[in-house]
Amino acid sequence: MSAGRFAGARVLITGGSRNIGRAITERFAAEGAHVAINTVVEGEAEELAGLLRTGSRRAIAVPADVSDPAAVEDMLARVESELGGIDVLINNAAVPMLGRVPFFDLTLAEWDRQFAVGARGTYLCTRGAAERMSDGGSIINISSIGATKAHREAVAYDATKGAIEAFTRAAALELAPHRIRVNAIAPGAISNARYQGEDPAVQQAEVTPIPLGRAGTGGEVAGLAAYLASPEAAYITGQVITIDGGLSVQARQATAEIALVSEREGSA
Repeated sequence: MSAGRFAGARVLITGGSRNIGRAITERFAAEGAHVAINTVVEGEAEELAGLLRTGSRRAIAVPADVSDPAAVEDMLARVESELGGIDVLINNAAVPMLGRVPFFDLTLAEWDRQFAVGARGTYLCTRGAAERMSDGGSIINISSIGATKAHREAVAYDATKGAIEAFTRAAALELAPHRIRVNAIAPGAISNARYQGEDPAVQQAEVTPIPLGRAGTGGEVAGLAAYLASPEAAYITGQVITIDGGLSVQARQATAEIALVSEREGSA
């Protein structure tokens, strides 16, 4: 990590106070960026901004519902006013997949909320930020392996992530003449507060199919985001980068096959 790689850069992270979003916020701040932290949770962004603010590094909280066009415009105007512009946008805000919802139990309200925050919010923030990127910039959208490898009972969540990946490619094409790069990151199983609070047996069941044998960390996703926003990735745009410990590259293993492999490894 280079402590000054993003010195002076202005970075807006939506959903930037928890889990992956917090890790990304902390990574850019550690590398010298001025950060604007968005959330809808009262007080969270303010607390994190206070921890990250130093004499030379600015950190501000910009609470807003990213599905609301007026709120997004106010947020972006404030970031521009207080930080002087926007160089990097991380579209991380999402409705989390906290529980499984069978297909016929999914309500239209739940469907609409997923798309409002995930897809609509990504579009609104991207458009507004791109208009303020006077000297080029980098936009990174957070997707999920669920965009291409469906979760059971998560139709709205996975469909939203699929829309984000299609939007990433289309926006990259449209914004390339303005020297704005648009990429996406598709994480697999990432350790967070929910995962860490599960029974160890449940945790083990979740990571058993992963070739690297563990969940990823928010810090690892943040490292990839920092790379994609950096000059080292200046020729990368329109791409979706998967970070899942190899989960999505393998043929499906049935539970019985996994158990057999584990038994063989245990007796080797």
